[in-house]
Amino acid sequence: MAVDALRPHLLAVALISTRLIPVAFLCPLFGGTHAPTHVKLGVVLALAVFLHHACGITSPMTSSTFELAALFGKEVVLGLSLGLIAALPFDIARMGGRFIDLFRGSSAEAALPMSGTKESATGDGLYHLLLALGSIGAVWPIMIAALLRSYVVVPLGTFHQTEELAFEMVRIVGGAFATGFAIGAPFAALTLTIDACLGLASRAAPNMNLQETGAPIRILGGGAVLWLAIALIANRMQDLAVFHADQLAAFGG
Repeated sequence: MAVDALRPHLLAVALISTRLIPVAFLCPLFGGTHAPTHVKLGVVLALAVFLHHACGITSPMTSSTFELAALFGKEVVLGLSLGLIAALPFDIARMGGRFIDLFRGSSAEAALPMSGTKESATGDGLYHLLLALGSIGAVWPIMIAALLRSYVVVPLGTFHQTEELAFEMVRIVGGAFATGFAIGAPFAALTLTIDACLGLASRAAPNMNLQETGAPIRILGGGAVLWLAIALIANRMQDLAVFHADQLAAFGG
């Protein structure tokens, strides 16, 4: 009798956790790749119990093991989609930083091509900057509220993958990548301008050896522009994170 009474509650918590686990493992605000696994699972369990007991999220009735497996499969697919949307701003921040360093010539991939590494100080810096802004600013409350609202928009076991949702995911990913390229575009333009000016100077004064001055100018000039534009870049990335938080609540509805 006790097992039969607990079964609906355990099933509801399990289904809620199935949607949350991919988000916790993909999005840095919920743990990501840096937090230990037991911490991420603890966050997932705490949110799942809260959603079930405080918010009244219950699981649909199932009569067979096949139906139960289908419910878990739907929640896994939806959780992966939500996790990708939630993690995109942080991946784009890192991608934009690597794009900047690659044009400046200050990344390990450009400066040490034989090392086989792709480390980027600017990419890691923008990633951790957005993570800090998201943790202490408005991104975290909006993200967690949107994630919880997804259970109202898409109740447990009702998600259906459609062509429209696939195109919506492609649109979100494409917009995020466009933002990453927009962050690095001014630095690419600066680098190309420096190369063009050095090329014209070399044609005007062939006796001057300007080949070795291009790399230091690109690194210093790009660093100066990055220092002056860091506040604008941070606001752009934070707006991107808030936009993706809003997409969490509406996705699948």
